[in-house]
Amino acid sequence: MSNKTKHPVLDHGIISYFLIGFLALMSVSICGTIAGTVAIIAFSETYEDAATGLGTAACTLVLSFLFWFCFRKEGYKGILKGNKIGWAFLMLLPFLVVHYAGSVVSWTEFGFAGNIVLSLLAALSPGFGEEIAFRGLGVANFMRNAKSGKSIKIIFWLSSVVFGLTHILNITAGGDVFASTIQSFYAIGVGMLFCAVFLRTGSLWPSIIAHTTVDFMEFMRGDLAQSGGVMVGLGVGDWITIAASGLAVVIALILMNKKHDEEIIALWSKKWGQ
Repeated sequence: MSNKTKHPVLDHGIISYFLIGFLALMSVSICGTIAGTVAIIAFSETYEDAATGLGTAACTLVLSFLFWFCFRKEGYKGILKGNKIGWAFLMLLPFLVVHYAGSVVSWTEFGFAGNIVLSLLAALSPGFGEEIAFRGLGVANFMRNAKSGKSIKIIFWLSSVVFGLTHILNITAGGDVFASTIQSFYAIGVGMLFCAVFLRTGSLWPSIIAHTTVDFMEFMRGDLAQSGGVMVGLGVGDWITIAASGLAVVIALILMNKKHDEEIIALWSKKWGQ
């Protein structure tokens, strides 16, 4: 028997997706900024991005717990619990291998810069923050009422396109217009794969780990280290990572084939205690 209760705002899937995403994004941004500011005061600007990453990751875990806590009486299992985790990484592996290769090529083009540990900690910020803001909470809430293949496809495309289009805002941070536009389409493809894996497993961990490692590899580039992570042009390595995004699209569409709709609905119904 379902323990489901009505939620006047959260029951409106698309509206709540944007609302939850905005609140999550603001929360992790504030936490990350506070952590980064403390690092500057206590140490130096060298540790700002690393502290921001740690603050963002910590906030993400807190938000995940609070979301679970609010729905625990309905039997909700949480976004960090799922199944087929090993299978998920196998699905991500082709994309990751090609993407890592592109990053390595970029190192030869633009230089290898930065501290490995600090760069890894800095990568926690997009790895955790963007995953919970654009996929984790909003997609999980949407799937609370999803009972058809059409509903699944709506949240799949919505989350992927929104995630991708937000990257064009890099133009306002001084990024090259062409490079930022290409990056936006690249992010849509990556978002499709990450969302597909999340929908198929019910766990956000695979996409968090994949996202973090991909950004870590890119943060080690000399040009991005100097520009603060903003794309100011495209090199050979970048076109390889764009090809990786195209591969991500193919894998995502296979994972989201309509023959898997019933499996996805059953998985999320179970996660929501229905």
